[in-house]
Amino acid sequence: MLPHHPFDYHSLEDLKEEIQQSHTGIPVTEDLRILGMRLQAGKLRAPNRMVVLPMEGCDGLADGSPDELTLRRYRRFAAGGAGMLWVEACAVTPEGRANPRQLWIRDCNIAAYRAMVDEIHQSAAETMGKRHRPLLVLQLTHSGRYSKPGPKPTPIIAHHSKFLDPIHNLAPDYPLISDDELERLEDKYVEAARCAYEAGFDVVDVKACHRYLISELHASFTRGNSKYGGPLFENRTRLFRNIVCKIRDNVPGIAVTSRMNAYDAMPYPYGWGVDKDDYTKPDLGEPVKLASFLQTHGAPFLNITIGNPYFNPYINRPFDLPVAGAPVPPEHPLEGVARFMKVVRSMQMEVPELPIIGGGLTWLRQYFPNVAAAAIHDGWMAMAGAGRMAFAYPDFARDILMHGKLDSSRVCVACSACTQIMRDGGRSGCVPKDAEVYEPIYKAGRAEALDTITAMAKGCRQCAEPTCVSKCPAHVNVPKFVGEIATGKFREAYETLRESNLLAATCGYVCPSETLCESGCINEHYTESVPIRHLQRWVSRKAVEEGWAAEPRTAEGATGKRIAVIGAGPAGIAGAVKLSSLGHLVTIFEKSKEDGGMAKETIPAERMPDPILDREIQSVIASAGNIDRKSATVNNLDSVFDQGYDAVLLAPGLNRSVALQSPVRPESGVRSALEFLAATKHGEKVSGSVLVLGGGNTAIDAALSAKRAGASDVAIVYRRSFAEMPAWPVERDEAMNEGVDFLILTQPLAYIAGEDGRLTGVKVARTRLGEPDESGRRSPKVVAGSEHVMPADLVVEAIGQKADRGLVDAMTGVEFTRDGLVRKAGLDSLATSRPGVYAAGDIVNGGTTVVQAVAEGMQAAREMDAWLGEK
Repeated sequence: MLPHHPFDYHSLEDLKEEIQQSHTGIPVTEDLRILGMRLQAGKLRAPNRMVVLPMEGCDGLADGSPDELTLRRYRRFAAGGAGMLWVEACAVTPEGRANPRQLWIRDCNIAAYRAMVDEIHQSAAETMGKRHRPLLVLQLTHSGRYSKPGPKPTPIIAHHSKFLDPIHNLAPDYPLISDDELERLEDKYVEAARCAYEAGFDVVDVKACHRYLISELHASFTRGNSKYGGPLFENRTRLFRNIVCKIRDNVPGIAVTSRMNAYDAMPYPYGWGVDKDDYTKPDLGEPVKLASFLQTHGAPFLNITIGNPYFNPYINRPFDLPVAGAPVPPEHPLEGVARFMKVVRSMQMEVPELPIIGGGLTWLRQYFPNVAAAAIHDGWMAMAGAGRMAFAYPDFARDILMHGKLDSSRVCVACSACTQIMRDGGRSGCVPKDAEVYEPIYKAGRAEALDTITAMAKGCRQCAEPTCVSKCPAHVNVPKFVGEIATGKFREAYETLRESNLLAATCGYVCPSETLCESGCINEHYTESVPIRHLQRWVSRKAVEEGWAAEPRTAEGATGKRIAVIGAGPAGIAGAVKLSSLGHLVTIFEKSKEDGGMAKETIPAERMPDPILDREIQSVIASAGNIDRKSATVNNLDSVFDQGYDAVLLAPGLNRSVALQSPVRPESGVRSALEFLAATKHGEKVSGSVLVLGGGNTAIDAALSAKRAGASDVAIVYRRSFAEMPAWPVERDEAMNEGVDFLILTQPLAYIAGEDGRLTGVKVARTRLGEPDESGRRSPKVVAGSEHVMPADLVVEAIGQKADRGLVDAMTGVEFTRDGLVRKAGLDSLATSRPGVYAAGDIVNGGTTVVQAVAEGMQAAREMDAWLGEK
């Protein structure tokens, strides 16, 4: 075996010389004309000999229909001029999907696939002419042991394998798919083939490669006494043969073929097409037998591949640059290319009347057509396919046909990043050659990958006196949870987080970590801060997705005390769950149908996806067990105590925006930030110019929401300078990057309205900064004579929030400050002026961060527990 050698050929002569020295026997030619020749395959005709092989994009919709990225790929492939597009793996059952975004064809989305077929033909005609009509093959699949229709793998296996079972930690008694289930599956393939025919595909592929279900059955020698497995070829291939025959009988308008593994490169009795004594050698007896069956039953061609990318990734896809830390392949890539080609050649020699499609040539880069043309000319294959090359260079075929060569700057570099994206759960494509689309996807996936997360966590210095902890409002034990992640103790890490922050996943999305915990990380003085928020988000989201967060937590002992929590925002939820864990009976009073409070209503989805907050709240409440919820408004605090509650936690939030004190209040054109954010979050569109009054995070959210909702111009009007602006710098910078203007040192004075009562503008004045006021910030002073009117179609008031009069009146016996906030009994206490009543969240702090609200909710719960214990 020759050692690995990366691609380093600067001319075709260099490649020829290397092939000769390696004794691989790979054919090469400079005459590429054969690649442009038509191929007649039964009743079908391919306009040339080049094929786009099935490379899954993992970018379909939840219902299995193609999404815009899917359509984009196939429009590009079609415009690229290949004679055949082999459309990627398309599931025939929901449980057989390899990922939640895998294509899945069925009656309800035939129209979507028909539209996709029409777009393919239109794109091909636009670049190649109306007479160019590529053949369209749809690959039908059941992912078997690689099934993952949801967030967690759910393997469906045909036999146990000592090589593959450990990948998914499958126990020896893990159940096998039954013969009855396999028999029912036959009709699912037929239904999918009918849908494919109605959508306009020319051929369906009964996928039998890379150890997905049918491929696994072909090697199920150890399945035992089974109609679909065991030592007999007829049994192991029964499902495949039955499906082919049933499709022919029931959907006569569509041709049937397969992309089939001819050689697994896996030791017998777990491999197909392998020598029983030496699995490194092919034994193609059974693959040839199955190919002959296909030929007899009218298959127009056969697509041959080898290997299993999950077991030996370099066997059928030699690569050079292991971008995600994969090991360097142990052999020279030319040996891998030759192995693949020789298996294809052997199959073509054994079934000469059946056109064979070969692949595995992408590593050759710009010399791909020279080897492909030689292989077709010499009878090794009838057509040559490109998978990764098509991702990187979708119009490779057109350039070969029109220019007689490939552009070396556009070819695939065999980095395998397109495969890594899929492993990381993203939408796949070429990272270096289609970077605008796929580089962000790749980087986002890598940031969430286990190896990356572990490496990030290992960067923590485990300080004895960690300054990151003191910077966190919840005082999370950062070194402890990060250290547990570094050692793979993910459940322990989550429990450490939960001790201080019951909504750790939500806070992982919305916390301003740059100004909180990460600003205290000593690492920033050496390299960069440990990404604490990212690690918190990752492990807590994992806890929610995998069900740990919802697992019951044993209460410390029932107290029999009843607690009323008013408000189901972050502070109320955190307080309720903590009180429950202390043994109290808790009832949450919330007038809205949904939990989450103003965080749910107003934080834009770009900052906090609703499903994260919803699922986390559901999980932590489920883990508590003894929490009731009443959809009700509390109109009088006395009535709550009259119902027998022993204590009350006030966490209603602030539901009213502070308005600009203006002599004129327009009848329309002025909206509060809270109402505006809720409306745009639910899809409301905006037009014209928008002014946002204020300089906090709510103002930033409102400005970004206006911009994203369609406003032509958006500006933030703020009376102080950037240095005094309370908005987090990272959010402010994001707004600037998205085109929001900042009118600093500008004081809004009054609204201007037209005769119809609609807003026409805002009277403003320039300011200069004087001495610091009670907030500690330099106070703005209006510059005389600088008044002027700024036209606007809409003004959003984000000056501040306060409790409305109705809420204040309902809180009988509770004192409020001049700013409309609950007055605390002491600096470090969340008790109110009324015994047994505590407050947390925005109603106390005026609206800061979600983590502050959570911390206060938990602190209030502890104080209430201590107070009840003393009664």
